[in-house]
Amino acid sequence: MRNYIYILIVSLLVSSCESTLYQAQPENNPEALFENLWTTFETDYAPFELRNVNWNEQYQIYRPQVHSNTTDDELYTIFTHMLRSLNDGHVSLVTPNRKVFNSNIYFDQEKPDSLFNLDLIKSKYIKDDYSESGEGGNIYGKIGNTGYWHLKWIGDNLYAIDDILNEFSDTDGLIIDLRNNAGGDMTYSFSELGRLTDEVRFTHRSKTKNGTGPDDYTEWYNWDLFPRSPYFDKPIVLITDRFTISAGERTTMALKTLPNLIHLGDTTNGAHSTKIGKELVNGWYYSVSPQIIEVSEGVSYEGIGLIPDILMKNTIEEVEAGQDKTLETAIALF
Repeated sequence: MRNYIYILIVSLLVSSCESTLYQAQPENNPEALFENLWTTFETDYAPFELRNVNWNEQYQIYRPQVHSNTTDDELYTIFTHMLRSLNDGHVSLVTPNRKVFNSNIYFDQEKPDSLFNLDLIKSKYIKDDYSESGEGGNIYGKIGNTGYWHLKWIGDNLYAIDDILNEFSDTDGLIIDLRNNAGGDMTYSFSELGRLTDEVRFTHRSKTKNGTGPDDYTEWYNWDLFPRSPYFDKPIVLITDRFTISAGERTTMALKTLPNLIHLGDTTNGAHSTKIGKELVNGWYYSVSPQIIEVSEGVSYEGIGLIPDILMKNTIEEVEAGQDKTLETAIALF
């Protein structure tokens, strides 16, 4: 969770600096701030229809609540209530002296964030015989004769894939654990995960808003996974949960195309777009989702999440008792 917030804030700061250089500044008053926020989502946000949100209805609900004397606290409450309707893990609001608001209920309320415990896996299942690389992005080791690899985020930590797979050359197979994966930059997955395929595989396609109209998008772009030698041909089990988000989900899309892979765990978060950071004139930062992602023509899991082949999740009681039943189920598949 902390990793996700860090990635979020950095991306907002960088992209907002880029996006505000060429825009006229609106007035700094509550009504103008509301109009600016609402209008930016109207023009730049892509998955309204996929998330079953009528943005004009949100305007009718919340615009009358904003007046010239609306306080910052009141405006913050109005903004968060309106953005909550999107339930989008890529929509956030960052304001001074407040917790980062995330539109998605799982991240904003951190529920149930206690169903995955990496320290438990390290101590009980890997028995503290593990390696760490990618500045903490990779934790990997053997559970019996099964390889285990947890990715905290998606980024240049994937450059270690050759070393990791070499560690598991004599195992029965590999568990890739993307639970609580904070996202990051999914292009690293497509440059590095070619070790896991022996042929070119279409994984998903994307189109991005490029104008203010509702139908203003780029052409579709196909994301293919290309093979890279040597091919790792062992059975793979992928584990996800509701905190697998963003680049973690685009990585899941790529992995789910592999014929030797079983997807186990809970449905992913359902926030597949990239995000663009924006800044209001009062210094509040927020993010919007400008993309539509489809795993095949007309099929999107935005707002739904990618559903495992074997759907299961831990309980708080199991984790508190020192058990990761989801991981144990994955191990039993080999």
